[in-house]
Amino acid sequence: MKVYLLICIFVIFPMISHGAEIKIKYFQKDERYIYRIELLKLALKKSINKEDQVIFQPCKGDMTQSRGLNFLKNRPDKINIAFLPTNKKREKNFLSIKKPILFGILGYRIFLIHKDVKQKFKNINSISPFIKGSFICGFGSQWADMKILKYNKIKVIGVAVYSLLFKMLNHKRFDYFPRGINEVWKEYDSKKDVYKNITVEKSLAFYYPYPVYFFVNKRNIELAYKIKKGLDIAEKDGSFRSLFLKYHKDIINRSKLSQRKIIILKNPEFNNDIKINSEWWLKKY
Repeated sequence: MKVYLLICIFVIFPMISHGAEIKIKYFQKDERYIYRIELLKLALKKSINKEDQVIFQPCKGDMTQSRGLNFLKNRPDKINIAFLPTNKKREKNFLSIKKPILFGILGYRIFLIHKDVKQKFKNINSISPFIKGSFICGFGSQWADMKILKYNKIKVIGVAVYSLLFKMLNHKRFDYFPRGINEVWKEYDSKKDVYKNITVEKSLAFYYPYPVYFFVNKRNIELAYKIKKGLDIAEKDGSFRSLFLKYHKDIINRSKLSQRKIIILKNPEFNNDIKINSEWWLKKY
């Protein structure tokens, strides 16, 4: 009888104590995405069963955005999540979790500029100089908001490789590089010693509505549900906002948006039914 009980314990206990393995495979892994990965960890921690285990697996080597999204669509065994601004094409190709994870911060764009042209940016009050060609913008050719710049008739040069944009700006291949305020300071601080001609413009910013979502493969409804459930819980208990401020409070203060002329751009693919709750941090910080 005792032997039978011991056998039952060893057979049944692993079934009770070892839950499912949830593998998160992603290609966006540089310093721009640390907050998004931490938010995903927070959401899943709050939504999964205690016995389940989440394993985060960044891809090996560098992967372009177009290749990463191709894997997400066609090979979710290789890549099963991305954290991106939304647009019509992405909504069609993937399943989005419609909770803006950056509270609109990516739509506020401060310029990295070449030092030789900083005087030209002073006393600008409209979009006109950016349309007429007084300034040439450098930007990621595969980024969704390239369409926004072109729609607003901004003069822009597209570059596929993110790292090359800084080298090109440093050599005055273009005049400015609009960056989200969650990106610009980290990039400037990390690259200023290498690219000595680059600085941060102090008087202007672009703004366009640009919500960032988690995206999964259309068939991965279970993962989408777990993420949405976890984000809802984190929003209610305050941990969502706390994590956002942990990563963004200092750079919001450093950006001094209230002292800048904000030039509004139209996003032709923005759905006005989507609420981007950015007022709480804009007013307070």
